[in-house]
Amino acid sequence: MNLRGLPLLCSVLLGLFCYEANAQVSPLKKHANAMQGVLMKASHEMGALPSDHPGIKNTPSNTPLIFRNSEATIGTTEYDLQSNYSGCKRISKSAEGNIMTVWTMGFEETGYPDRGTGYNISVGGSWDVAPSERLEDGIRTGWPNHVVTASGKELIVNHVFTPGIYGTHILRRNASSDPWIAEILPTTTPFGIVWPRSAVGGTDGETIHVIGVTLPVANGGVVYEGVDLHILYYRSTDGGATWDITDRIIPGLDASLTTQLQAADSYFIDARGENVAIGLFNQWTDILLFKSTDNGDTWTKTIVKDFPIDQYLIDQGYTIEDLPPYDENQPDSLAIFTSDNSGTVLLDHSGVAHVFYGQMYVLDDDLTDGQWTYFPATSGLAYWNESYASNEIRTIADVVDRNGNDTLDVGSIDELATYFTSLTSFASAGIDAAGNLFVVYAGLIEGEDFINQEDGQFYRHIYAIASSDGGETWTEPLDLIAEEFVQEPDLVNFIEALHPSLIREVGDNLELIYQQDFRPGWIVRGDMDPVETNFINFMEIDKALLVDVSTKEVVSNAHFKLQTLPNPTSGAVQISFDLAEQAAYQVGIFDLMGKSVLKTSSNGIGLQQLELDLSDLPKGIYMLRLQTQGQTTAMKMVVE
Repeated sequence: MNLRGLPLLCSVLLGLFCYEANAQVSPLKKHANAMQGVLMKASHEMGALPSDHPGIKNTPSNTPLIFRNSEATIGTTEYDLQSNYSGCKRISKSAEGNIMTVWTMGFEETGYPDRGTGYNISVGGSWDVAPSERLEDGIRTGWPNHVVTASGKELIVNHVFTPGIYGTHILRRNASSDPWIAEILPTTTPFGIVWPRSAVGGTDGETIHVIGVTLPVANGGVVYEGVDLHILYYRSTDGGATWDITDRIIPGLDASLTTQLQAADSYFIDARGENVAIGLFNQWTDILLFKSTDNGDTWTKTIVKDFPIDQYLIDQGYTIEDLPPYDENQPDSLAIFTSDNSGTVLLDHSGVAHVFYGQMYVLDDDLTDGQWTYFPATSGLAYWNESYASNEIRTIADVVDRNGNDTLDVGSIDELATYFTSLTSFASAGIDAAGNLFVVYAGLIEGEDFINQEDGQFYRHIYAIASSDGGETWTEPLDLIAEEFVQEPDLVNFIEALHPSLIREVGDNLELIYQQDFRPGWIVRGDMDPVETNFINFMEIDKALLVDVSTKEVVSNAHFKLQTLPNPTSGAVQISFDLAEQAAYQVGIFDLMGKSVLKTSSNGIGLQQLELDLSDLPKGIYMLRLQTQGQTTAMKMVVE
């Protein structure tokens, strides 16, 4: 059974409050307001590259990697921060079927001067030898994004974060057999752009879109056009060879929104054809979608979730009168339900944007410290798409209730590794040719058999969910760190899995990479755990485990003349639809977590009329789904 975000949150947070209050320890954790405290540690983001750089210590075997079961280790790293929040695009597939992957890699522990891009490629299903050196020649980089154009051009966008040489670094090549060309993204900003994200689109599949932020004041940067950490947009229509848009300020993604973003990596970009979408998941502003339908020339802004206070600055202060009506699930009367800074956006084949993010409660309770409070036991993966109204947010996944007791069995926040995010977060999304949506994310796994003994902290696993009806209903989470999938089945109780990245265009299988070690928490941020090797693993999972692989076209309700009466209902509901020819059909009722609560099936022709008794269902919103003749349609139902 999956628990909904708010009931779970209420029982967990209030329970933790009592437990921790008795222990005289706050159940909350602080975020530093200035970016220096939140985003990086001097030990891993500062320090020039020494001229006598000795290279990477861990030298791999020369034996090619063998693909065992559904998983293969394709690289390693000791630097384990692949993103502070929203992920980068770290896996791509070319038209020929080659798979390319990137990750931030480093082994020199003191400041990681060797930090750079780890890269591996699979040709014909065979992975290359795991890299022992970064791609870059003598320059320290991080946060790589990989895209491949329709003609096979590869482009890696990352950032240089060394005093005096900040900026966005580019590696590109016209084919996988060519040498890499290193360049710096053109900009006239004082210090360049850092923490970038990239996407590929255009009618010919050759346009590169990039966003990034100006260097924050906390790291020696400046306020740019009224905003600290200003998001700017860049475009190349020829695969990265030249850039026709640079330093573009998108209207609404400027000082009219905020004078300071509180977190880097709180944004993501996707593109398909002429459509481009940017999701902003900053937890102290509106959660926003910016969309272009003309390949980045013009943009429109949509509020996904409204933040109750405009232009809020930490330590500004607010009262309960500034907030929406009090919800009994709130952990504090001044707590605000928002994003955890980590989200992703996916454009489907019709150009509709689908938005996913981790949910979080935040609180500015001390107006003198330049920091804010977050609630680390918050959970729930949020979903929205462009057919929804603003604030029509649905929770589509949550921590899996493994023992079925309707409680998250966590005794204290000390049992949660410090990732500064929701217990269900770091989402990555993809879509297949039939329009099925797929999401992978990192989620807490409960149970005493999944606690790390050194720290007494619960592990996180990678989960997958899917929707076959355009996001209306979702499958229950599938744990990918399970015996049938991993290469070392005996270790599933000891694996910490984080930073998943899913191939966007899903074929017969889900193909993804993730970072694995055996201790919850990061080495370079948060817990600051002892240094150990992290593994970058590639995983391939049959998508039939999540969706019916037979093609089902999504059609409108009018196609089958689907109707429900009454709607809303408190008891029986009459369902009618019309079949043009003799066909089998299935009618299902699903809650907003995607869990099936009632199903019936039969076959017929012409007008079909069913009566379903919904009186035993809890009050709330449900989805009715009709599947027949290789097509599916869905409509909303309300039980009062």
